[in-house]
Amino acid sequence: MTTVQERPRAAVARPRGSAGQLVALLLLVAACWGALLATTPQATGDPVLVTTSPGNTEVVKSPDAVVLTFDRPVPAALATVRVLDPGGRQVIFTRPTHPDGREDAISVPMPAQRNEGTYAVAWTAPSSGLEPISGSFTFDVSRPIQPGGIPAIETTRDPVVAAVHLAARALAVAAMVLLAGLAFFVASLGPPAVRARVTRRLVKVAWWLLVGSTLVALVSFGPYAAWVPWRDALDPSLLSAAVESGGGAALLARLATLLPATLGLALLVVNPPATTAVERWSRGAAVLGCASAVFATWPLADPRPLGSPSPLALAADIGLLLALAVPVGGLVLLRFPVGRHRHAVARLARFVPGCAVLLAVAGTAQVWLGHGFGLLPAGALAVAAVFAAFAWLLSRGTAGGSAKARSTRLGHQVVGVAGAAALITATTATLIAIDPGQSAHAAGPVGRAPAAIREQAPPARLTYDTGTPSGQGSLDLVLIPTADRLDVRVSVLGPHGAHTAVTTTLKRDNRAEPVPLDRAGPGYWTGWATVPERGRWQLALTLRAADGSTHTVEQPIDVR
Repeated sequence: MTTVQERPRAAVARPRGSAGQLVALLLLVAACWGALLATTPQATGDPVLVTTSPGNTEVVKSPDAVVLTFDRPVPAALATVRVLDPGGRQVIFTRPTHPDGREDAISVPMPAQRNEGTYAVAWTAPSSGLEPISGSFTFDVSRPIQPGGIPAIETTRDPVVAAVHLAARALAVAAMVLLAGLAFFVASLGPPAVRARVTRRLVKVAWWLLVGSTLVALVSFGPYAAWVPWRDALDPSLLSAAVESGGGAALLARLATLLPATLGLALLVVNPPATTAVERWSRGAAVLGCASAVFATWPLADPRPLGSPSPLALAADIGLLLALAVPVGGLVLLRFPVGRHRHAVARLARFVPGCAVLLAVAGTAQVWLGHGFGLLPAGALAVAAVFAAFAWLLSRGTAGGSAKARSTRLGHQVVGVAGAAALITATTATLIAIDPGQSAHAAGPVGRAPAAIREQAPPARLTYDTGTPSGQGSLDLVLIPTADRLDVRVSVLGPHGAHTAVTTTLKRDNRAEPVPLDRAGPGYWTGWATVPERGRWQLALTLRAADGSTHTVEQPIDVR
């Protein structure tokens, strides 16, 4: 009997389900952007004080608390309220709280012993750019007595707190750039490098640096925004207020965005390296998509004015970091032999010129969007030139000689260039931390609110005779001159304020200019008007009660 030995059949490569992998990668990118959009708070703008209790110059019997109400939510613990009694002694030393859970109001308790006379109140709150907004007013207990002065509030940052917060922000930017660059390299440029222990160690270090620095930035945000000294930095109320604020909530959004991004990073590290061009391109695109969502937390987490950044400005900021990440990640891995495979170096050499162009475009866009030719745009253009030179070095490193000679030559070149890359990344991250993303898109001087917002005049408490058994009615009037217009805020006080309609007219001689008002809330009306000319005008407010009765209150104003 003849035995026939069969040759083993060649293993047939099974299809990897490229369509399924593509869908999974798209879902991963969508999850990162979904987490970002779902958790990032909207910019609220600069708060305006619309009413106080007690009212400005109001005579009261014995108030239990001083309450300040703003036109938008204000993190209570990031604000400061100081009160001097008629003898000029400070009587309030606690941080404000939200009365009855009202996020748009802050309150401090009055001392148990209250003297007759005039109390002086000063307050500060952070603006949208973390610049102090402040104001002051007085009220009288029983009868007016000249106050001993206006309390002073310190609004300079502690150097230790500022250094820790800015360093944490800079380290977070550098870590996210490095992490994205490493992930892109092992996904699209040199997939076999993912098997090396040094690559996985670098990825872990970059991830922990990003998470740790973001947490430090979050913890230090409260003391940084509230201008408190470092010894008070661990006050739990400050951490709570940081989470409540837009800047702190945006840092939490970064951590939320990192959750799906970390899942994708883990899959990239544990799965077999990509073997086809389609796999490399799809994985690289997914890395850039997830990295873009994480990079978007830079301009969104920084203090920003209302309505910023615009989609174009956000794209410019993301493009700047993406253009940094790809060459930096390649430079770091080229420092080690695991990254010096000829194909990986050649692919990186093709990407770096494009990154240099993208950096130049992003730097130019920063200038075009209103930033001015400052350190950040100039730095972006300088780094673009460095990357262009690096691309030329890479092209020389892959040409001629044996593989060992090319690797050795490239290694010698990369030693110096890697040091330059570390310096470039650190410098750029520091510029980004000092020069927030939103400042590139804010109108006017960087980070500055209008003068009328920075130093707010107290609401004018106006009274009128209702002609009913209930006696007098009252309202708080706020006038904010900004540029060529006059903003008007009217708060009708009392139980019937929510049912009272308000119309306003500017009068002078025989002229009358209507000021359109919109109901912005119960008993709260807002509007604005362009004042025809400077001079002394009379602002007439007509209040129409629910029973049809009308009352008119007039307030003289000087338009300068």
